[in-house]
Amino acid sequence: MQTAGPQTPPVLVGSAQLAAAGLVDGFAIFHQIPTAQEAVVPMETRNAGSYILAFDNTDGVVLGVAVDNVSTLAGNVGLLKHASNVPQCALAIEEIVRRAGFPPDVFQTLLIGSRQVGALLDDPRVKAASLTGSEPAGAQVASRAGGQIKKTVLELGGSDPFVVMPSAALDAAVHTAVEARVINNGQSCIAAKRFIVDARIMEDFERRFVAAMEAVRVGDPLEESTQLGPLATPDILETLDGQVRRTVEMGGRLLTGGKRLDGPGNYYAPTVLAGVPPDSPAAREEMFGPVAVLFRAGGLDQAIRIANHTSFGLGASAWTNDAAEQQRFVEELEAGMVFINGMVASDPRLPFGGVKRSGYGRELSVHGLREFVNIKSVRVA
Repeated sequence: MQTAGPQTPPVLVGSAQLAAAGLVDGFAIFHQIPTAQEAVVPMETRNAGSYILAFDNTDGVVLGVAVDNVSTLAGNVGLLKHASNVPQCALAIEEIVRRAGFPPDVFQTLLIGSRQVGALLDDPRVKAASLTGSEPAGAQVASRAGGQIKKTVLELGGSDPFVVMPSAALDAAVHTAVEARVINNGQSCIAAKRFIVDARIMEDFERRFVAAMEAVRVGDPLEESTQLGPLATPDILETLDGQVRRTVEMGGRLLTGGKRLDGPGNYYAPTVLAGVPPDSPAAREEMFGPVAVLFRAGGLDQAIRIANHTSFGLGASAWTNDAAEQQRFVEELEAGMVFINGMVASDPRLPFGGVKRSGYGRELSVHGLREFVNIKSVRVA
């Protein structure tokens, strides 16, 4: 049987393609915004007329920190504080919103540093904030906003499980597992990071998966054939390398990779770890780069326990053709999103967000729009 490696197509290695596609597709949620009539939900009470205004007065100005903020679709003014290393992307997003027909200055990119975010949160004109970023950044924004009684939506880190059971289509599972780990060079909050495999198929999966990771084409991100490019910053590379080294020193087994690659750029080899101690960085922390961690599960119950044994709860992917197992995963995995026989991905039609230390609130879809509007109850006597 062939391994999945040679079959794996080129993967989008940069955030520019993903951001552009996501932003354009995001305007597709316009059709989910209720009309004036749909926004009024009648309710039966003892009063003559009662109803809910599902999309009443918007919050006003919403600050987005490193997010593709869709609050403007609900009538808010959006301020975008970009990630520090991508100011040009932020300016391009502002230009796309302007060209889409929004009034001038309804969506503004602010070329400011992180130290200036606190002053913005204190400004009475800013009514709410949404952040995509790290746990420390989320805690700081939530704390500062909370002191002003301002709502926040946080989309933080993830250590998504990718569970494979014996009934799964193994070729498809291995193929998707590689893509789910190296997409955007492994720097995605919803990238699969922990691969939990039933013991009955562990040996076969491990052999195919390691071979496929070794076959990943590393190179220039501007080349169509490249599957894995460099990490975004030297700091990300240093952190990832340290996590791998400490995990191996604590007893984890290195099946492939585990090193920086020679030459210019922040390149790290596609890496697979197994047998990692429960208190090691690979088991407890988010691995933000092309490092996969394998876990052996002795059946469905243990697979779910391992999947949930994390402080994160963003997405989860489960591979099984057993209907009963599918239902167990849907009901018991502690995550904001569960994908069955598919890779976790954002879709503007579906709410996006997590639980536990992955944050709270939702982005995208009509549920994301409702995060920053006032839902007003009305009773007419």
